Amino acid sequence: MSRALLGFALSSAVALAAAAVGAEAGTLSLVGTSAKVCQLTGETDWATNTPTAARTFSNFGMDGTDLGFPAESGSALTLLFGDTWPINHPPASIPSVPPDDALGWTTRTAAPGGRGCLDLHIVKERTGFAHPTVTPAIKQGLFDVPSGGIFLDDRLYAFFWTDHCSKPSALAPDPVTPLSLPAAAGTCLEIPEINSVGRSVLAWASPATPIAFQQTMSGPLTVKIARMPSGFVYVTAAQTPPRLEAVPLKRMTGIPVFGAARYRASIPYLAMAPRATFDNPSTWSFFTGITDGHPVWVTRAEWESGHNASGAWTPPAGAEIFSGTGERCVGEHSVTWNALLRSWLLLYNCGGAIKARSAPEPWGPWSAPIVLLSAAHDPWVACTLVMTPAGCPGLVRRNYWPTLPNGNAVMGGFYAPFVLNRYTQATASAATKAGQATIYWIVSTWNPYNVVVMQSTLAATE
Repeated sequence: MSRALLGFALSSAVALAAAAVGAEAGTLSLVGTSAKVCQLTGETDWATNTPTAARTFSNFGMDGTDLGFPAESGSALTLLFGDTWPINHPPASIPSVPPDDALGWTTRTAAPGGRGCLDLHIVKERTGFAHPTVTPAIKQGLFDVPSGGIFLDDRLYAFFWTDHCSKPSALAPDPVTPLSLPAAAGTCLEIPEINSVGRSVLAWASPATPIAFQQTMSGPLTVKIARMPSGFVYVTAAQTPPRLEAVPLKRMTGIPVFGAARYRASIPYLAMAPRATFDNPSTWSFFTGITDGHPVWVTRAEWESGHNASGAWTPPAGAEIFSGTGERCVGEHSVTWNALLRSWLLLYNCGGAIKARSAPEPWGPWSAPIVLLSAAHDPWVACTLVMTPAGCPGLVRRNYWPTLPNGNAVMGGFYAPFVLNRYTQATASAATKAGQATIYWIVSTWNPYNVVVMQSTLAATE
């Protein structure tokens, strides 16, 4: 069977193509400006010097953190946090061990805000916040973090980025051989066991033991560990909407999985994972473009056929979900289905800004990017959301990082934007032709090293 015919057959098996497939990309716009709702983590609100709702240091020993990828179970919203302070690294220990991430959750259904913010809880142990662990063990220290998660059949599946240097080299885009390693530097050996690219593993935990993740695939008799597909290094999954009739693909049975090969230097790839075998990536189908208005899918073997004699891998042509060399910048990201906008919504950080795109299907066509938040577009963020190099003269603002040799403070930045889809609300104009929706999302700010809840109103047109 030809690749084109195989792709068409796989796409039909995964989903029923809707009329929107092959349509022109719509437009997405920000209505007004994005606004801070509340500071989710940390002891003291950085801007107001008042206690945060969660008071995570007093209550859980959690001083600073980032990420917080949301995984929706229906009853609870789980948040997978990254490197969390205080980090328990004994003197002279390897900074990639021991685990230092954290796990939170909320059952709140009302929109974030007020005195409770998100009514956040953190999984605790006797000495403070508990650390999610993966068995068989992987590196889970500095810069080895959970990148995404999803609830399926009463299991929390999470992708863990590992084997990544704690002080990596900045990666340049490399669409031809995206898994290639940079030259070794003093801070990173750039060997398969530890490098600036890293790799991802897929593991699962049960609600009874939410921090004990297992690297095993389902199946009879033999216990196996899943090997992630080539190029799926920084990985997320899009939670299946609770009411599939709201999705253009009314018989969608697959789970969209997105992966960036090079951290903050990629355009994501897309795989469609069958729900019943989500934990077995060898059963996934991989997107390689659109032909005659239909997405083309290939098997795992075809996806990885681009390995050459030296071991370098080249992805199939058309694998990136959108085009544009100027946008090969995706690292942290989230993809959600927005029923009010009737589109998939991609949020990511790029060039110091938080950006968004929309598409009628997970494979596109994706709209042009819009900026949701940046210091350049939103001057109010200086000393309100983030530290400036000059500090914040006349204001009491905690500096979370040592002062630089030139005397400047470490500039705060925005990254890891994740939509909290359970809180999405219709706006007064939602009945008009141009759909509108208010989304709530979280973002990490680096300095301060904590997570903030944001609010934006978006409009989309087909």
